[in-house]
Amino acid sequence: MSEQAERPAGRLVGVCHTVFCFDVGFQVDLDALERRLTEASRVRAMRVRRPSPAWFEYEPPPVGVTLSGEPVAVGAWTAEPAAECQVYDFGGVVLRYRIPFDGPPEQLVALGAALYDNEGLLADARARVERLRRDAGETIERPVLSQLTEDFVIYAVRDWGEGPPTEFVDRHAPSLARMLQAERGDLSPERVTQTLATRIGYTPGDLSIVDWNAALLFDPEPDDIIAVLTHANIELLEMRLLDGQLDRLLADAHGLMGHLTKRSTIWPGWRTGRNIQRFAELQMDSALLFEGVNNAIKLIGDQHLARVYTVASDRLNLPQWDTSVLRKLGVAESIYQKMSDTASTKRLEILEWIIILLILFSIIMPFAGWGY
Repeated sequence: MSEQAERPAGRLVGVCHTVFCFDVGFQVDLDALERRLTEASRVRAMRVRRPSPAWFEYEPPPVGVTLSGEPVAVGAWTAEPAAECQVYDFGGVVLRYRIPFDGPPEQLVALGAALYDNEGLLADARARVERLRRDAGETIERPVLSQLTEDFVIYAVRDWGEGPPTEFVDRHAPSLARMLQAERGDLSPERVTQTLATRIGYTPGDLSIVDWNAALLFDPEPDDIIAVLTHANIELLEMRLLDGQLDRLLADAHGLMGHLTKRSTIWPGWRTGRNIQRFAELQMDSALLFEGVNNAIKLIGDQHLARVYTVASDRLNLPQWDTSVLRKLGVAESIYQKMSDTASTKRLEILEWIIILLILFSIIMPFAGWGY
C-alpha cells in the first residue's frame, strides 16, 4: 500500500513557504555580489514541467544565497533555521522561510492566523537581510534597507490523500478559506466562495488557489509556481516604493515651480539649475526602476504560468499600481518640461533686457560725451 493511501483522509502534508520582500538599494551589481558571497549562485532558467515551447527565466538572473539563523517559532510550528534568499539587480530582496506542516485543514487555520503580521518572523527576516546588506558592501548602489515590506504565504501541499484536489477543496472549503484569509473565526458563505473562486489547474491532479495574502498549491513539484508568485510580490513592493518616491518628487516639484514663478526670482541661479537637474535624475531613476522591475521575468510560451501570474497580479492589484506609477511618471515629465521652459524663459528675458540696455547705452554715449 502506498504512503498516500495509508495517510488518514482529510489531512494535508507539505511545506508553508513564508515570503518576505525588502528593498536594499537603488541597484545591485549581481556579478560582483556573486564573487563577494562565496556561497551565492545565480538563479538560472527554470524549466517548467508541462510541455511548452520555452521556459520561465529571469532577466538578468538574480543571485541566490542561503541565510542561516536560529529556528523561529510560529505558534505551534517552527520555521527551519536556513532561509532561501534571492537578490535582484533593481535592489529587491526576497527571503523565504520553510515551515513543514502535517495536519487537517482545521488545524492549519491556526498556522495561517499565527503567520499574519508575525512580528517575530518579520524581525528575524529584517535582521538577516540587514546582515546580507552589510556583507554585500559596495556591490549595492545607494544602500538602505526599506522600512516598507511585503509578505505572502504559500501553502505547498504535496499529499492530500486520495482523489483530485478539487474534491478536497470542496469538502473542506470553510477551513481552507479561513487558512488563506488568516481568520480564526468563521467566514460567511460568500467570503468562502470568493476566497476559493480563483482555481487554476493544468491536470486533474494539481490545483492552485491564489488570494491577496496567501496561496494554496496542491502540487508535488510547485517550484515554478512558487517562483511566479514570489516575483509578483517583489514587484508589488517595488511599485509601492516607487509610487511613494514619485509622490515625494511631485511634492518637491510644487515648491520648486513656485520658486521659479515668483516675481522676486529675477535670475534662476545655479541652485535652481541644480534642483531641476536633481529632479530630472530622480525622474530617470524612477523610470529605470519601473522598467527593471517589469522586465525582470520572462514567461515565454507557458500559458499556464502566464495565467498564474495574471491571477496573482489581479489579486495583488498590480495593474492599478502600474497605472498609478505610469501616470505619475507622465506628470513628472510634464512638470520637468514646464520647469525647464520657465527657467529658460526667465534667462532669455533677462538677456533680452541686457541687450536692450546695451543698445540704448551705445546710442546715448555719443550725445553724452562719454565716447571722448
